[in-house]
Amino acid sequence: MAQRIAVTFVIMAGGRGKRLQPLTATRPKVCLSLDGKRSLLQATIERLRPVWPKADWLIVTTQGQADIIRRDLPGNLHRDLLVEPEIKNTAACLTLAAATVAARDPRRVMVVVPADHWVGDADAYRRSVRAAIRAAVREDAIAMIGIRPTHAHTGLGYLCAGPSLRSINSSRIFRLSSFVEKPPRTVAARLAKRPRTYWNNGSFIARADKFLEVLTVWLPGHTRRLIPLAVELRSPSTRSARSGLRSLRSLRARVQAAYRGLQPVSFDHGVMNHLQEGIVVEGLFLWSDVGTLEAWRALARKTDASPGA
Repeated sequence: MAQRIAVTFVIMAGGRGKRLQPLTATRPKVCLSLDGKRSLLQATIERLRPVWPKADWLIVTTQGQADIIRRDLPGNLHRDLLVEPEIKNTAACLTLAAATVAARDPRRVMVVVPADHWVGDADAYRRSVRAAIRAAVREDAIAMIGIRPTHAHTGLGYLCAGPSLRSINSSRIFRLSSFVEKPPRTVAARLAKRPRTYWNNGSFIARADKFLEVLTVWLPGHTRRLIPLAVELRSPSTRSARSGLRSLRSLRARVQAAYRGLQPVSFDHGVMNHLQEGIVVEGLFLWSDVGTLEAWRALARKTDASPGA
């Protein structure tokens, strides 16, 4: 079954990590290292490679930090860098990636993950991602990985799971009952105590055409502006040497104009908060979005940070 599903790993690496200042004063968050051996971006790539060995890759970042991200990537992934002209949050990032992937194969499964998170058990994480890929295909839906809350967190989305579905390789699968994006503390405290309620770990898994379908419904301006530009933006090297510079300048101007007109909204808030449907895969691993200096310092002190960081 694994070889019949075409997969592209889409790594979102465009954020600066403002909440981690002053650590991010000179380098974006994804290029920082918790274990002193590899950056968060490099650890994300290492963690994903064994999940689906024949997968394609797409690393999405912004123009302002494209050079430093490229230096942080393995050499064989340099050509898989997709550059946005500016930060417009994750909905724009995901729209551009989905349009790019769909231009090649609209049925290809996209595994969209942030580049700046920490995972405590890489093997358990991989089992969850594999299950999410298969669940997304089986149910023709957007699959998400849920982590059982350890406390009331107001900076994360919550996945409220409904009916159980057939498990995949021992991973519990549920129909999503509701999606609650970054609730106030009183609501977060209530959700954290509810059974079958999970933190959204920021991963979205679905076929490219499914992403474009829901984006067109809830953020039609995103798909209208970005789909026509996606193929050109991914492959500027196909232009002839003589026309290349002029064509590239024209493309960049059109992409910048398209981005200027976009609402800066997250995929979570702009789509999932309205969609209220999907699949929840229970993730049985420690996880952190490393969103604060306190979280960074705590994880950096862990002696087991390196195995899954």
